[in-house]
Amino acid sequence: MKRTLHKYLIIEQIAPLSVCFFGLSLILITGRLLQLTRHLFTSSLTFGDLLQIMVFAMPNLVLYALPMSTLVGVLLAFVRLNSDNELVALRAAGVGFHQFLPGILSLLVVTTMFSYFNAICLMPSANRAFEIKLKSLGRSILPLILKEGTFINAVPKVVFFFGSVDPTNLKIEGVFVQDNRQPDIQVVIVADHAQIAYSSDTSQLIFKIFNGMITRVSDDLRNAQAIAFKNYDLTLSMDELLGESSGFRKGRKEMTLGELLEVMREQGPDHDLSFSLEFHRRVALPFSCLLLGLVGAPLGALFRQKGRMAGITVGLGVFLAYYIALSAGKGFGENGLLSPFLAIWLPNLLTAMGAVFLWIKIQREISLGIGERFRRWQFPWQKISSVYRFPRSRKL
Repeated sequence: MKRTLHKYLIIEQIAPLSVCFFGLSLILITGRLLQLTRHLFTSSLTFGDLLQIMVFAMPNLVLYALPMSTLVGVLLAFVRLNSDNELVALRAAGVGFHQFLPGILSLLVVTTMFSYFNAICLMPSANRAFEIKLKSLGRSILPLILKEGTFINAVPKVVFFFGSVDPTNLKIEGVFVQDNRQPDIQVVIVADHAQIAYSSDTSQLIFKIFNGMITRVSDDLRNAQAIAFKNYDLTLSMDELLGESSGFRKGRKEMTLGELLEVMREQGPDHDLSFSLEFHRRVALPFSCLLLGLVGAPLGALFRQKGRMAGITVGLGVFLAYYIALSAGKGFGENGLLSPFLAIWLPNLLTAMGAVFLWIKIQREISLGIGERFRRWQFPWQKISSVYRFPRSRKL
């Protein structure tokens, strides 16, 4: 009996969880691509490039998609069971709600372990490959450079200022460049206009500058040189655009958990809080799959036939509240108002308390009245909409 029940519960949860996960992943990857539109379409982009970028971006998005999918998937499974009176029949047969726990935990443990595998093993290398892919295409840094009327220091040791920019044709009018890449000499370039081009292998970004002057001044101010020119090529390699010199270090999102811990040990008590926040984020978010799933089961059991939309709405509200608490905690942590551990783990602690509260209530069959409140709130709106409903056309 127990084995049959557990197997049945697992099957019931898999379908809605899978649909929610793939649907939400599609939405998130589409939003991510929209954010990268100006980066991706500055120059030609092949379908293979786009596919690689989507694959590399997925692990970071899965970190957020899987907890929400787990919550909504488990909730929808129990809404279905309750709306078809299957939970009522099982309770009448002497099956308590706590006996559903093994079937629920079986799926939640799998999703949680997969999320940990994604966060620990896949995310660092995928984030690294994502950045390398964007920069190898020469698209990520260019939108940061093509700004007019402002000093731009996006490229290490180089400062740009452009009077006007045509981003479509990559043409610039009124060029000022301060180049400090040489250790003992400061170079300043002033010119009428320039054209941006790529090298044949896209490993270099070339500024073809016309009708200007180069001024070179040594650091000790003893030597200076000014040269007028008609054509001059200023070349920046992708390593320079990325800041990847011999002392280059990975970004925190590209580090493994071991590398994050090593950086925190090296920097000591006064280490950059962003490394601690990133470490706890990768540990706390996968664990939220387990906690949010445990919240979803009793929430789904609270709503009957007329409460399906109410259950889904409440479930989405729970995840929204979780995400807001996580974002707020991260902000407090970055500003030093909360410790990194408390800033990231507080939403999980609150979710765990909510899960325990709901399981106690549902086990004792104490109604929270959420569905009734939702229907009372919904009724006035239905009444108003019925007043303004257009009459159906009659056939003559």
